Amino acid sequence: MINAAIVGVSGFGRVHYDDLVREYQHKRVSITGATIINQEEEKEKCDFLKSIGCQLFTDYKQMLEVLRGKIDICFIPTGIAMHAPMSIAALRAGASVYVEKPLAATVQEAAAIHEVEQETGKFVAVGYQTMYQPETRKIKQYLLDGRIGRVHTLKTYGFWPRNLDYYQRNSWAGQLKSGEAWVLDSPFNNALAHYLNLLSFYAGETFDKAATIASVQAGLFHAKPITSADTAWIKTVTADGKTLLFYVTHSCEKYEGPVTVICGEHGDIEYDQDKTVIKLKDGSVEEFASSKDPAVRKNVMDALIYKLHGHDRFICSLEIAAAQTVICNGAHESCAVHQVPSENVQIIKDGNGVRLDVITGIEDIILKAFRENRLPDKHDAPWITCGEVVDMTGYTQFRGGKTV
Repeated sequence: MINAAIVGVSGFGRVHYDDLVREYQHKRVSITGATIINQEEEKEKCDFLKSIGCQLFTDYKQMLEVLRGKIDICFIPTGIAMHAPMSIAALRAGASVYVEKPLAATVQEAAAIHEVEQETGKFVAVGYQTMYQPETRKIKQYLLDGRIGRVHTLKTYGFWPRNLDYYQRNSWAGQLKSGEAWVLDSPFNNALAHYLNLLSFYAGETFDKAATIASVQAGLFHAKPITSADTAWIKTVTADGKTLLFYVTHSCEKYEGPVTVICGEHGDIEYDQDKTVIKLKDGSVEEFASSKDPAVRKNVMDALIYKLHGHDRFICSLEIAAAQTVICNGAHESCAVHQVPSENVQIIKDGNGVRLDVITGIEDIILKAFRENRLPDKHDAPWITCGEVVDMTGYTQFRGGKTV
């Protein structure tokens, strides 16, 4: 039986909690400890956990000290700024870790987690749930097998509108920092980070590796009253010459995507949340479906449990997830976050009557650049500013990024 602990059961922590309860009911996991700082608000969950013998705490450090050596894996679905300190503490308490995405805010935090992972002999799995799905591994193997020939461009766009409630749900949403700790919250480092992580993974030269990042150039903007970006485009060049293009916004009116296209000399692979389509230049087409809940979450838990039992099972490792952190840091080193001029922002109401700040024409700007394999520039809209190309070779320290 796997002994598990969890830090937080609210917000996205509810998903981790539900996963653990399901596995407990299937007699695959024992929920040994839980840190819940808002126990009065989560009385139903607390009552259930106590009924099955789980010890409750209000401080994760106390939980890890009391249960030192008694936990096989610790689930950490907390704010970005806490990913590194909590993961390191759990590893040193003798537990492997499943930490929500992104791995960490900065490359130095990712390196610190890696160092302790190596010291302890435990593993860190990162919560990019798309990585645990069979279609992800199938696409990667197709690429390694050369099914579409030499890959030269991998690109994604995603329009995911977010209202002000989204940014008011906690103290760090939409912020560059939480107190003195870096957060770098943004579409590419939170809601849509899955798809940036996938790009770097698919660009990797071996099955269990992501790409090595050579350079990053970005444009970062916000239309909402936040300090970080709600809209961004990023161009990444890998050490072996592939180009990764990523375009995302929360300052839009309607959902679309994410849509990803991987371009090779013999054909393309296109995928979204519903399906993958492989089109070769010889006219042949192959299509397969994307995994859906509840299978998505079951696949994640299966991978973790099998690995904890000593089986060779693919997970989104720290090494894979760290490439997304490098790109995120590089984007901020390339470009300051610019305010979109008010005359280019429309204030509308979403379906629930809640305010949406929408950048005028943002979908057309992104789609045109996506089709043309480039970053948007002043020819698309006069307010657009792109940062410099940043050399990421040997990059080991986030320096704080550009400022306006």
